[in-house]
Amino acid sequence: MCRQATCKACKKTTWAGCGQHVQQVMKGVPKNARCTCTAAEKAAAAKSGSFFSRLFG
Repeated sequence: MCRQATCKACKKTTWAGCGQHVQQVMKGVPKNARCTCTAAEKAAAAKSGSFFSRLFG
């Protein structure tokens, strides 16, 4: 099941999970509040912080 998540790079709403429920999860999120980061930007943001902050968000 998918859920809303906050992008660590831009702090906007994105999704996490299996990918089959993205439309349902993002349905109520305005287009200007959705994350548009590339995979590279997300990966760079995920590498910052300690091991536990990366593990637990």
